[in-house]
Amino acid sequence: MVVSDPRQPDNPIVLANQAFLDLTGYSAEEVIGCNCRFLQGSGTAPEAIEAVRQGLAADEHFITVEMLNYRKDGSTFWNQLSISPVHDARGRTIYYFASQKDVSAQRRAEELEAVERLLLMEVDHRAMNALALVESILSLTRADDVNRYSDSVKRRISAIARVHRLLAHTSWGGAPIEQLITEEAGDARVVMHGPSTLISPRLAQPLAIIFHELVSNAIQHGALLNNRGTVEVDWGVRPDRLTVQWQEHGAHVRSPPSVMGLGLSLVHSIIERQLSGDMSVTWAEPFAVQLAIPLHQQDVT
Repeated sequence: MVVSDPRQPDNPIVLANQAFLDLTGYSAEEVIGCNCRFLQGSGTAPEAIEAVRQGLAADEHFITVEMLNYRKDGSTFWNQLSISPVHDARGRTIYYFASQKDVSAQRRAEELEAVERLLLMEVDHRAMNALALVESILSLTRADDVNRYSDSVKRRISAIARVHRLLAHTSWGGAPIEQLITEEAGDARVVMHGPSTLISPRLAQPLAIIFHELVSNAIQHGALLNNRGTVEVDWGVRPDRLTVQWQEHGAHVRSPPSVMGLGLSLVHSIIERQLSGDMSVTWAEPFAVQLAIPLHQQDVT
């Protein structure tokens, strides 16, 4: 605690107890005669200072403010400052009694709790994204043969696992789009063109599945089925959308099927249902898939 005298110029401290001296690191000789503002520093919020000023000017019965204060050694602490005026028999303010309470640990706990809430929300969001992909995989994978169904599901779940590992290496800061393609294509004949683009986790997970399906489709039915074919991937970033064009050269000419194959059906489902984007397919040589995906804030950097 401290007691200050507003009847003297600049309302100086006239009494400070040992607990105050221990908290701030100053000696009694250093604080007596000084205004309490010596505890303030560059990190002290102007709003907190103004709240104290206005409270004293209005001669309020009780003022409580939390502010960041500085010890003599420069270290900081969160100070729960409580001030009340002391009046004489005629109602005039003759002293201010102020108690200082170090609430740094409480503030850290509150900040950690707030961070924990944000982390839990982010984990929930990522889990929901992954579960939405798994739901699409399970619902669209054919179940007419148990072994083939199991293998197809495992391969697609592995693609999700790969992008999770990739995102973990960047502390979930995002994944380069070319690396998403390389993770699925391996050493296949895939040529990439596009600006260096970091894809947010929200987009990276579904895009990993999309590239997995397009690569698998090219290996089983398209340009990578033979030694002559190549794949070219071009992407572009606009303020409101990401565009991707997948072209296969040297594949046999395809005719539009009456029912879109499983891989492209899954791509179509993810693009339209999960990402609210558009997909179009050109079946003649070169076989091409065009994707347009709306972007949210900070989806790409």
